[in-house]
Amino acid sequence: MNNLKKILCCLLFLPLTITGQESGYSEDVSKYLDSNGTMLQYEYAYAELIKILSGHYPENKGNAHKWKYLKENRSKELKKMKHLLIPIYESNFTKSEINRMLTFYKTEAGTLLIKDRTKMTETHKSELKVFYISEIGKKINAKQEILSQEVSKVSEVWSRNLYMSSLNLLKNE
Repeated sequence: MNNLKKILCCLLFLPLTITGQESGYSEDVSKYLDSNGTMLQYEYAYAELIKILSGHYPENKGNAHKWKYLKENRSKELKKMKHLLIPIYESNFTKSEINRMLTFYKTEAGTLLIKDRTKMTETHKSELKVFYISEIGKKINAKQEILSQEVSKVSEVWSRNLYMSSLNLLKNE
């Protein structure tokens, strides 16, 4: 009977363990998307959408609350996009590979690659070259086409939904 209790106890906690491991993996992918500049691109896209919409529907007293909502909703929408991207990276890279890529983007060379390539020294460029000829660098290059296709699909859905919901919000005065 004691063995049965132990087995049942283990079975009850197994889903918690698996979920904890998955969320750790997803968390690593999330950090990677922040560090490699991916989320900066979507922040820029959101800012550009706001700019375009403000040209067609300038903020005024009647729609100020709607504009406030759009501006405050930015992080929520970016989070939605990130949640669409995470499974793509999880299906193409292992947790270990994501961590190696994340490690590179935490280096000075990786940071400058995203923020300002003109400030990269020869040493930084050498580190970048070493990264891209490494096993993980080769895998990134090999996966580039499939990643581009999958990311394009979810980006299109996200941006279309964002545009339509923002437009509908502002049109309904």
